[in-house]
Amino acid sequence: MNDAAGAARRPLLDLFLVSFLILFFELAAIRWFASTVVFLTFFTNIVLLASFLGMSVGLLAARGSRNLVQAALPLAMLSLAAAIATHLLYWHWVDQVTIGVGNQHTSPQLIYFGTEYRLADPSRWVIPMWVVGGAFFALIALAFVGLGQVMGRAFDAIPDRVMAYSVDVLGSLTGIAAFAAMSYFELPPTIWFVPIALLMLRFAGWRSPVQATAAAAMLILVAIGA
Repeated sequence: MNDAAGAARRPLLDLFLVSFLILFFELAAIRWFASTVVFLTFFTNIVLLASFLGMSVGLLAARGSRNLVQAALPLAMLSLAAAIATHLLYWHWVDQVTIGVGNQHTSPQLIYFGTEYRLADPSRWVIPMWVVGGAFFALIALAFVGLGQVMGRAFDAIPDRVMAYSVDVLGSLTGIAAFAAMSYFELPPTIWFVPIALLMLRFAGWRSPVQATAAAAMLILVAIGA
């Protein structure tokens, strides 16, 4: 009886934790990417929409045979590494590279930090904002696909849909409250990403060397970018 009851409660716990994780990770990503990749400061919806798209694709893949959550941690780590690399490379090549956000000369009073209007200079490389934004949109969306699949499978395992949606909302609100509390106490990003790494490891597998390495690398990258 105890084993049966534990098995019945397992999907509820999984759903609560993955709902918490998705909302918490989403808020942390919005804050962290905007502060690390200066070009995204005024385009924070890129991170928001990418996380929702990735989660939605994962929900659609809930009944698939492949376990997509195995890629969540490596992709999250890769997106963080790309953000730090972009920051370092831009400031190293700031005199040779321009990030374009469209026809800026028509409205030079609109300033997007890191993409300020400059006179045409054939000696400078011009990288459109849609290239930078698109690359991060894809990376972040892919990082959320595996988490969405975990959520979808937990939903499928709970016959009572009202209970499932109640647990989902509770987990999401708890994730929002937890991140709000960390922000209120002005905790650094290195603390934000600890529960993210731990919960991702829970779903992807604690004993996997690849997952453990990706989790450690993610925390190191956040510490470097702090």
